[in-house]
Amino acid sequence: MNPLSHYLRIHLVGAAAGIELAARGRQQLDPATRAMMAELREELKAEQRELREFARRTDTTIPTIGMTLAQVGERLGRLKPNGSLVRRTPLTDLVDLEAMRDAVAGKIAGWQALIAAGDERLDTARLEELLELGERQHDRLTEAHARAAHRALSWRQSPPH
Repeated sequence: MNPLSHYLRIHLVGAAAGIELAARGRQQLDPATRAMMAELREELKAEQRELREFARRTDTTIPTIGMTLAQVGERLGRLKPNGSLVRRTPLTDLVDLEAMRDAVAGKIAGWQALIAAGDERLDTARLEELLELGERQHDRLTEAHARAAHRALSWRQSPPH
């Protein structure tokens, strides 16, 4: 397999995991973050379709088993400790947003790499648009992360007597 095809396959698997992670956003405690995550998930689905089209143009096979394993792996990732066994906590929101922000940063790096590759089968102008969208997504996630960090890590307890 050529390096470009292998790279596209890696990012297709990552896209599947990112969509699953964004779906968890509907469980966020903050209503504004829930709405942002729902919008982000739809954007990620559209980007995944474009990535599949890039794969088609480069004769890259879609890694269906890898994408399924990524989805399963994301679900297993939900089993992280958060200080509560039975309910979602602000700390869960914070860690989930960090994971999503990391995933979007990886996607941004992917768009940058595909632009740098300069392959004539890929639409550079569209890749640049996708890069800009990824940067806006990262900015929105960073804002949501700051709110979640404040909720999760700001202790407002009265001093002991």
